[in-house]
Amino acid sequence: MLINFIYLPLYSYLCNEMNQNKFMKRYFTFAFCFVLMTMLNSCIVFREMRALVNHAPSIRDGRLFTHDTIAHDANNVFCFAELPSYQRVLDTLKLTFANYKKPVKDKTFAEYTCLDGGASAFIIIQNDTIKYEHYNGWLKKLGHSNIFSVSKSITALMCGIAVKEGKIRSIDDYVTDYVPELRNADEHFQRLTIRHLLNMQAGLKYSENYSNPFCSMALLYFGHNAFKRIKKLKFKDEPGTKYEYNSMTTAILSYVLERATGVKYATYLSERLWKPLGMETQATVTLDSKKHRNAKSYGGINTNVRDLAKIGRLVLNQGNWNGKQIVDSAWIAQMYVPAMKEDKDKYSLGWYNFSKSKAICAIGLFGQTIFVYPKYNVVAVRLGENKRCQYDVLVRDVVDLLAKKGVKW
Repeated sequence: MLINFIYLPLYSYLCNEMNQNKFMKRYFTFAFCFVLMTMLNSCIVFREMRALVNHAPSIRDGRLFTHDTIAHDANNVFCFAELPSYQRVLDTLKLTFANYKKPVKDKTFAEYTCLDGGASAFIIIQNDTIKYEHYNGWLKKLGHSNIFSVSKSITALMCGIAVKEGKIRSIDDYVTDYVPELRNADEHFQRLTIRHLLNMQAGLKYSENYSNPFCSMALLYFGHNAFKRIKKLKFKDEPGTKYEYNSMTTAILSYVLERATGVKYATYLSERLWKPLGMETQATVTLDSKKHRNAKSYGGINTNVRDLAKIGRLVLNQGNWNGKQIVDSAWIAQMYVPAMKEDKDKYSLGWYNFSKSKAICAIGLFGQTIFVYPKYNVVAVRLGENKRCQYDVLVRDVVDLLAKKGVKW
């Protein structure tokens, strides 16, 4: 390391020279230690290693990073109707959960979903009425936590809004039309389109792995200058030829959004979704640093289950919110169609789709979920620290079972 080869020998030399002067030696030792610690604290590698050792990715990360506020309109709050607690069938109905690992018998929905341990929040809404709502651990009603990659699906919706407004001409536009600095980076950028980013078909050489402090994902998530990393990206496949999930695609997409709209990510999200949808609380989105202030559009939004359910409601109603078309219905319809014919249940415009069930969902690192099931007019949202199962599949199977048995819930 540079410290071993330059600074430590220099320190030894100067100490020998000042051996006759104890005061100067103590003074120099203090100054050297101060400079060394400053270097270590400002060095991105050491900062990222500290973050990984002391604070692995957590749903409390909103407290770790600098953030921007996603404002809401306190005078325009939308509230779902609530089924009285004594009528909530899922609170008391005993079920056998047999579709994940070892079967679990005679458990209520809450008992089963809380077996994963840790804090969690779960809400299921049908016909604009809350049919199930449960909180566990420190996550309380309207309590905020990091939704991780559910942020990607919200970012994709924002892209759809920008297309509707004409700020993005077409998702087949090249990324370099909006971020011209990338024309001087890897030559593949000049063939990379917005559609490729939305469908996870960028072809980037990138590792979606948090455990290694030097891998691409860790350096993006804990780093202090996301755009610098984007400009250094390399490609392993031609854009548009292969599906491969990675967070960097959405990181790039947020720069396209900001350049196209002319406003910061949090501002556009606030004005186009948080305020129009009547969110109950303001949210936050974490940033890479105070200096660069690049939003973690791929995994940094912090909010609650009730407000996320309104995102689900917007999707359920084909982009319409109480008579106002916020996202084009054609955009929403395309979200249900696999982006590549040979791939089933893959990303399409930022959302996972269930081709057979005609349902879609957004999924985060620890099982954060927005699940939209038009067949039964259902929206479900789950946030939490641990992941026991695929919560979208769980809700789908339970709702299907109740319908099959004719249980009114």
